[in-house]
Amino acid sequence: MPFDTGNLTFRICRLPQAMPADAIAKFAEKAAQSLEHLKDEPQWGWVSARHLLERRIDEETAMLGGYLHLCMRQAERKIPSALLTAECRMVELTQMAEKQTERLNRKERKTIKEQVIERLLPTMPPQLSGTYFTIDPSDNLLYTNATSQKQLDMFLGLFCKTIGFEPVPLLPEVAAADLFGVDPESVAPINLSPELPDGDAAGSLGQNFLTWLWCFLEERNGNLPQSKLGEFSMMIDGPLALVAEGPGAFESVIRKGMPTFSAEAKAALTVGKKLRQAKLILSRGRGEDWTVTLDADEFVFRGLKLPEGEAMDPGSIFEERMTNLYVFQKVFFALFQRFLTEMGDSEKRAAFQKMAKKWVADRDGR
Repeated sequence: MPFDTGNLTFRICRLPQAMPADAIAKFAEKAAQSLEHLKDEPQWGWVSARHLLERRIDEETAMLGGYLHLCMRQAERKIPSALLTAECRMVELTQMAEKQTERLNRKERKTIKEQVIERLLPTMPPQLSGTYFTIDPSDNLLYTNATSQKQLDMFLGLFCKTIGFEPVPLLPEVAAADLFGVDPESVAPINLSPELPDGDAAGSLGQNFLTWLWCFLEERNGNLPQSKLGEFSMMIDGPLALVAEGPGAFESVIRKGMPTFSAEAKAALTVGKKLRQAKLILSRGRGEDWTVTLDADEFVFRGLKLPEGEAMDPGSIFEERMTNLYVFQKVFFALFQRFLTEMGDSEKRAAFQKMAKKWVADRDGR
């Protein structure tokens, strides 16, 4: 989905340098080809974010509310598997009758399939999909809905061919190093279990951060530290996905009721599992809410619901949405920075682990 409407699923990338002054012209040079040229190989190219058939890329179609907003289009022709199977079977039955045999060998069946594909593929309608992105020049950050590794690899490759450099996905380890100058290896896993020795702590950096955030928020009744952007509160809600390496159940998913206060959540924390996925609900004052599901391993944000806006025209609506996206990422990364700072300090780390173990032990499973 484009970034101008609906809930947003995205990851954040850092641009290693500012976008060139002729960026729009560069994207226009790599615009998607006409579908008339689509043969048996997929095509990738840039189109306007307004719709997947708009190949014209200029100031009018590429800019919205002062932000660059474009789409990488993939176009290909595909034969539905059921149709391909049926067409091949018809030819096979005809040839079997002509040869008066009950079956064809593998080479004959392969030849038939290749001939059927060659005949049918040009008649198939193009199938289109889009990978959208927008750039916030104030922070030199790029937002894209390329959440799968395959999508991301294709997007980064074409972006690099177009602009000359590759955006850097802000995985937790990359964000720690690039945004805050913290060596991720210096932030050891934390142990929240009152029954396990501290040396047994595990989990990825993202999992440890999200688990830390859960405890941090509950101990503060959801109130976040003072911010120049206003007074915020945050809570964690289900579905919760807690994971651990080693014997037993690797993953616990808790969905219904009150997941964060459930007996299952306490049991998972007690055996050393860490929070890999959860819903975050961020609030500022009354009526301004951000709701998103965080994948902590890669910092992928799914289904972000932004506060209701007041703007009316498309440009102003997009600008308002990008402002709200800016606020969300600023608050999120401020919390991540606090985690890195405190867990990188041996005294603060020890004090937190002591408090967190009591937090787990005293939880009432409902």
